[in-house]
Amino acid sequence: MSKHDLNEAKPEQTGPFWKRQVSSIIEAQITRFPLLVQLRTVWHQLQGEREIWPYLIPLLVIVFLGSYRTERKKLRVQSKEDLS
Repeated sequence: MSKHDLNEAKPEQTGPFWKRQVSSIIEAQITRFPLLVQLRTVWHQLQGEREIWPYLIPLLVIVFLGSYRTERKKLRVQSKEDLS
């Protein structure tokens, strides 16, 4: 790390005072809900992979559908067993 990196202000630390306060409040509210923290993390990761979105998004859809169908199949089998 260079000196320049250490002295560089983060984006949320710059700007008017009220914007920093609003940003802090939003961050505090987001951290109260673990799902929102995870969604925000995934969103930031996707932003970093923007150049490969045409390949990544269809892959994610395929994985999601496969997982969803597998879980639904397990639930159907389990509910049939419960009825028997």
